[in-house]
Amino acid sequence: MKKIKFILIYFLMAFIIIMSVSSCTQQAPKKPAPTSDEPKEMPKVVEEIESEIISIMSEVDMIPYYEKQIQEKLKKNKEKKELSIKMGMTSQSDSSQSQEGNGQQEGTEKKEAGEIDKLVEFEPKPITINDILLSEILESETQKIKGSNTQEIPNHIDFIWDKINKKIRELHKKWNSLESDVIKSGVSQEPVMGFEKTLNNLTISANNYNFLDTLVYSNKLTSYIPDLVENFKKKFPTPIYYMKYYLRQTVLACKIKDYNSASSNYSKLNIYKDALVSQLVDKKLTELANKLNTSIKDLEDSLLLKDLNVIKIKASVVMSNIQLVKEELSKQ
Repeated sequence: MKKIKFILIYFLMAFIIIMSVSSCTQQAPKKPAPTSDEPKEMPKVVEEIESEIISIMSEVDMIPYYEKQIQEKLKKNKEKKELSIKMGMTSQSDSSQSQEGNGQQEGTEKKEAGEIDKLVEFEPKPITINDILLSEILESETQKIKGSNTQEIPNHIDFIWDKINKKIRELHKKWNSLESDVIKSGVSQEPVMGFEKTLNNLTISANNYNFLDTLVYSNKLTSYIPDLVENFKKKFPTPIYYMKYYLRQTVLACKIKDYNSASSNYSKLNIYKDALVSQLVDKKLTELANKLNTSIKDLEDSLLLKDLNVIKIKASVVMSNIQLVKEELSKQ
C-alpha cells in the first residue's frame, strides 16, 4: 500500500514539474484581436463627398451673378460691334479720298479698335450679398478665405453649368466608392436609396440648368451622410451634420418666402443644437456653448424680420460657430 502511495506521489510531483517548465517556455500572450463589433474607421471618401457637395453648391450659388454679368457683357459686345461698324465706314470713306497705303490704314484700324475698347469697356461688377444665397454660409463652413470680389465672366452660362455637371459626375464616382462600404457596415437601405435617388435628381436638375432645384438637391444629399456613417467611428458628434443641413435648408426656404418651412427647419436645427450644447457643457466648453446658443437665437429673431439678407448674415455666423464646435470636439 505504501509502495502504491509513493508511486502516486512521484507521478503527481513529476506532472507539476512538467507543467511548470511548460508554462515558463510559453510566449507572452498576444493582444486579443479586435472584435467584429468594434466599428471601423470612417472612410476618407466621406469627407471628400461632403467637400464635393459643398463645392457644387458654391458654384451653383454664383449662377444668378454670372447670368446678370453675361447679359451685360453681351450688351457691351453688341455696342462695341455697332460702334466698330460706324467707325469702319468713316475710315473707308476717308481712305478712298486720301488714296493712302494699306500700312497706314491698318494702323488707323488698330487705333480705332483701341478707342472703341476704351469707349465701350466691360468690367464685371463686384459680387454683393444680393447676388448670392448660400455663399456666405458655405465660406463659413469651409473657412475659405475670400478672394477677389469679381470673377472672370464667360461668354455663355453653358460654361458654368458644364463645370458644375463635371463635379456631379465626380460625385457619382465617389458615391460608388463609398456605397459598398456603407452596405457592408450594416446600415439600413433607406439612407442608401435616399442618397442614390437624390443624386440622380441632382444630376437631372443640373442638366436642365435648374438653379434652385440643384441647390436643394445638393443640400438634401448632406442630410443622408450621418445615417450612412452611423456604424463607423466618427471624429465629431452626429448633430453637427444635421445642424448644417437644416441651417442651409432654412435659408433656401426663405429664398422662396416659404417661412412656414423655414420655421420648421429652424425648429429641427434647434433640437440638434440642444443635443450639441449638452455635450459641450459636459465637456466644460460653456463659452462655446453660449456662443452657439446666442447665434441661434439671433437667427430666430432674423426669421421674424423676414429680410433675406439679414437671415443670410445671421446664418453664416451660426455656421462659423458650428465649425468652431466641430474643431474643438474633434480634438477631444
